[in-house]
Amino acid sequence: MGINKRDFGKGAISGYGIQLNDLSCGNVISFITKHRGVVQSLYPETEMDDMLGCLYHDNKISANDYESVLFDHGMDFFPYMVGLVLNIDHGTTGFLGFVGEEAFGDCLLWMPQYPWEMTDSDKNLTKEELDEIFAKLLDELGIKECPRYLSLYYDDYPEDFKL
Repeated sequence: MGINKRDFGKGAISGYGIQLNDLSCGNVISFITKHRGVVQSLYPETEMDDMLGCLYHDNKISANDYESVLFDHGMDFFPYMVGLVLNIDHGTTGFLGFVGEEAFGDCLLWMPQYPWEMTDSDKNLTKEELDEIFAKLLDELGIKECPRYLSLYYDDYPEDFKL
């Protein structure tokens, strides 16, 4: 539910979604603050305060570059957080956040699973409603993109790995 469910190895993940590119610290701070109640239920308060402190600090001293915060402070779980917040807000299970790898960047996909794992909200969600949810999120995060079908290819095996 809202987390990267893929297995170790090689493969592809497909779904309808957005790339979480060009994020700014200010927009990430606003998102976390707006959804503080949900975020606090997912992360210990001290972790969240540390995360917000790092974002505030970097927002003041840098060019608002969210990527530098990720690498400097190891906060690469923001895509997971976005997926979980959307699932909780909409009573769904299909929003999955993925942390970028070599072949793709951070992204959020709509990937409902097996019918018996889906909520009624998952089953009744139309493409138009999904597009509205993504449009609000894109606006909130300041991302200039449209949702589209994405295929993400990954390869976790080391180069010298033999089966």
